[in-house]
Amino acid sequence: MSRKLLATAALAPLLLYAGSASAETQVTSSSRTAPIATSTAASGVADDVTITSDGAITPNVAGAIATLDSDNALTNNGALQTVDVSDSIGVLVLGGHTGTLLNSATISLTEDYDYTDDDDDGDYDGVFAQGSGRYGIRLTGTEPFVGTITNDSTGAITIEGADSAGISLEAALTGSLIHSGSISVVGDRGYGIHNTGTISGGLTSNGSISVTGAGSVGVAVDGDVGGAVVIQGSVYSTGYRITSRYTDPDDQALLDADDLLQGGGGVRVTADVAGGVLLDAPPTDTNDDTSDDEDGDGTTDSSEGTASITAYGSAPALLIGSDARAVTLGAVGTGDDAYGLIIKGSVTAAGVHDGISATGLQLGGDAGRSTIITGGVKLSGSISASAYEADAVGLKLNAGAVADTLWNTGGISASVTGDTAVTAKAVSIAAGAGMTSLTNAGTISATVGGEGGSSYAIIDDSGGLTTITNTGSIAAYVVATDDDYDTDDDDTDAANETVTGVATAIDVSKNTTGVTIVQSGVNDGDDGDDEVADTDTDGDGVDDADEPLIRGRVVLGSGADSLSILNGGLIGDVWFGDGADTLTIDGTGYMIGALRDSDGLLDIRVGNGTLGLTNAERISATRLSLGADSVLVFTADPVAGTHTKLVVDTATIESGATLGLNLTSLLTTPTTYTVIQAGSLTAGTIDQDLLGHAPYLYVASGYASGNDVLIDVRRRTAAEAAMSRGQTSAYDAVFAALSNDADIAGAFLNQSTHDGFFGLYDQMLPSQGEGLFSALQTVQQQISAATANRPDIGERYGPDSVWLQEINALVRREDGDTQGSDTQALGMVAGYEAMGEAGGALGLTLAAISLEEHDTVAKAGEKTTASILQAGLYWRRSVGGWRFNLGGGAGYSRFNGDRAFVSADIDGDGAADASLTNTAAWNGLVANAFAGLAYEARLGDVYLRPEARLDYVWLWEGKRRERGGGAGFDLTVASRKADNLSGDVGLVIGKQYGKDSWVRPELRVGYRQSLAGAMGDTIASFAGGSAFTLAAANEKEGAVTLGFAVRAGSALSYVAFEGGAEASRRQTKYTARLTGRAMF
Repeated sequence: MSRKLLATAALAPLLLYAGSASAETQVTSSSRTAPIATSTAASGVADDVTITSDGAITPNVAGAIATLDSDNALTNNGALQTVDVSDSIGVLVLGGHTGTLLNSATISLTEDYDYTDDDDDGDYDGVFAQGSGRYGIRLTGTEPFVGTITNDSTGAITIEGADSAGISLEAALTGSLIHSGSISVVGDRGYGIHNTGTISGGLTSNGSISVTGAGSVGVAVDGDVGGAVVIQGSVYSTGYRITSRYTDPDDQALLDADDLLQGGGGVRVTADVAGGVLLDAPPTDTNDDTSDDEDGDGTTDSSEGTASITAYGSAPALLIGSDARAVTLGAVGTGDDAYGLIIKGSVTAAGVHDGISATGLQLGGDAGRSTIITGGVKLSGSISASAYEADAVGLKLNAGAVADTLWNTGGISASVTGDTAVTAKAVSIAAGAGMTSLTNAGTISATVGGEGGSSYAIIDDSGGLTTITNTGSIAAYVVATDDDYDTDDDDTDAANETVTGVATAIDVSKNTTGVTIVQSGVNDGDDGDDEVADTDTDGDGVDDADEPLIRGRVVLGSGADSLSILNGGLIGDVWFGDGADTLTIDGTGYMIGALRDSDGLLDIRVGNGTLGLTNAERISATRLSLGADSVLVFTADPVAGTHTKLVVDTATIESGATLGLNLTSLLTTPTTYTVIQAGSLTAGTIDQDLLGHAPYLYVASGYASGNDVLIDVRRRTAAEAAMSRGQTSAYDAVFAALSNDADIAGAFLNQSTHDGFFGLYDQMLPSQGEGLFSALQTVQQQISAATANRPDIGERYGPDSVWLQEINALVRREDGDTQGSDTQALGMVAGYEAMGEAGGALGLTLAAISLEEHDTVAKAGEKTTASILQAGLYWRRSVGGWRFNLGGGAGYSRFNGDRAFVSADIDGDGAADASLTNTAAWNGLVANAFAGLAYEARLGDVYLRPEARLDYVWLWEGKRRERGGGAGFDLTVASRKADNLSGDVGLVIGKQYGKDSWVRPELRVGYRQSLAGAMGDTIASFAGGSAFTLAAANEKEGAVTLGFAVRAGSALSYVAFEGGAEASRRQTKYTARLTGRAMF
């Protein structure tokens, strides 16, 4: 061996040692199967380890693939993988060391397992995973690990196995855990991120986490955290294979037990977190500078995500609290961030399948252990929970939980669909929990879709909530539903379902010390920053879209409570318990609902606002104060003989105060109601403008008498209502019919304006058929005109010809003493004629005509139609320039009527308060006769043709009975006749082009006058009622006519297109017809 070679060999170990001291150990091979540990990475010597992007370690035995067990760094830029290996670990970190772990690529511990459908029910069966004990990153040991563990934005951890985890910290971590990539865990009792050891720094999850399996949890913080828990990515958790609900009960029956496994929830915090819990979102750019990092967190705002926690199943989407220990969340920050829990993202819980409850955010475990949320909860994002045939809670404080304040500028909602006695609670404070104040500038809503359930926007069973401030919306709804699977009746009409559930906006009835509820408006400037003034109908400085609202019952306790509506509205009943209570309405605010006070110690103050009392009963109070701009509306039920009566010790009514009256049933006789009975009354001038606050059907007047205030009510006369002649004649009959249908009566009682009243009243009246008869006249006149026209230019043709004419017409009548209408006509007329030797022609016609009339008050689908089949005979003769014609015909008609009553949606449920339809069918006969003459004078190619014609039309309609609308709407209409004789004179000017084949454009101007005949009156009656007569208009005004025609022909053919218009004072007609003829 040469000396040179020996020297090289001796230097090799030294060179290798020097290299390892300044570099790292890299795994670059993609075929490596042997695990690696930092403690022995460099030929038995500790070293930093990097798996490069080309490197991969794929062992087939249990244990750790890579181990950080020394004071070094371990970085994965490649792949750590096993398949079908239980008890495997991607990276094992041992406590007692200092270093860093960075995963920037793939950790995949999966199995070759395909799901099967064992019972052929259309979905897979069996377990989610067969293997177990698989961990992407696992920290163990008895000593802390000092350093940072990071799964960065390109790191992807995929785990398939039961009792497994994406990241599991089972020993203390002196440092922080940062997750920015993706974690997917499939298998029962799995975790996305789980720490049982303490974390001295923070736990940050900006990436995505998905867990599927029974009892699986997205993020479980079961060890104390010295910093904050920050989530700014997505967390998804479910135990279901199928995360969408089957609506068909037959499909629901196919769900097996393994289809309904319950997950463990989205995020669980059962330990102390000194820096609070933050569900973050990118900042809103509120500065004028060009900074791309408004929150100064070192991440470009455009690269930041929004926290999203989604849990399918009964486990809470976000749970803070433990059954085994006390839990405290410190404040996230100071100032506006001085809250233990801040939610800027979304928390969503869904039971999905029938009978599975849902909870969005739960504070406190189920054993009553202390859970302290320092500073309370701040929400600018959303919390929602939904369930079917089970309860749903948006935000729940269990016994032992304390969050002094809830500040909501986002949305909290709970929704349940089901017909059983389910409940939906947006904010629920249990007995033994602690929350003293709630401020809402967003939305808090609870909805039950079904008849038997109850909804609560806010319910406090602890009795500790003392202050509620609302500038947003607090609403509860119970909405009737019906579908093919609802077996309580044989239809799918939700309107006829009986609602037994109760919608409660605020329930603080357990409070005994007094609750203060204040609702006010906020002027937030230009919505949308579009420099367009936002609508502010009441001019109070608060946009209509920003007006606050409380909808649903408000139930108070036995303390001295104060309810102030200083802007916006409260729609719902208010129940004051014992105590010296105060109700204040001002600042254009309003309340509509029943008002009750258990001990009569209530002070009612209405300034610039409206109080609408819906309970027709005695209300006792100590004091009533009505300001000059106040409105107080009472309710009376004439049928029951009850009405609202305020019995107060003292009452003060300033001049200008307005009173109103709401009637819930028909008042048939003039009545005086005592609405205020005071021990001492000081009253100014009461505003008599009650017409805007009482049903238009009645006239009311209010006045003070002694210490009482009274309202006189009587039915409005036809003259006071400015009714037309026809409307007046039906008034008594319509009023009497209202007693036959409570829905129709209610619709009338809900209308307080002239237009609203007549919008309903005119729907009660039958069609008088004037537009229909006018359209029939127009069609008959078109037929007679067609028979009058020669198909040649004066030379004899024939001897025979056939012709076909299409007729279109539109007749528009304006409202007057009778209802206006639009009537369309479409007809086809076929004719055959033979010409005699002397130039006369004798012909036959057969016409099929369809008419459709819509009154001006007609609703969708409402119409009267007529189908007519008519035969006729005509004669025409030309002598020189003279032309003569006459003819007539008769036919049969079948009439069909569809009438509807549709009221407004006063109750705001999205459907008309009353909606009825009926139908009728009846027979009819028609006849017509006509005669005309004309003279055509030629001036070269130009010609003038004066014309004169008489038209007679006769119509008979049989009796008809309507069915389907009920006794309060269906009418019986007597038979009626109509006939009309009209004369028409006109002048035609035209020009002829060509001879053997010719074209003739023409213009016509004329005048038509009704000479004789009359439209029959309409005599009708409601069920059990007296007949009333709607007199026909029978106007005899003349009408100017204008027309045009383009005619063309040859020795064997003829074609013409004609149109025209006819206008009188109330009526305009438009016609168009196309005629074709063949001569042979």
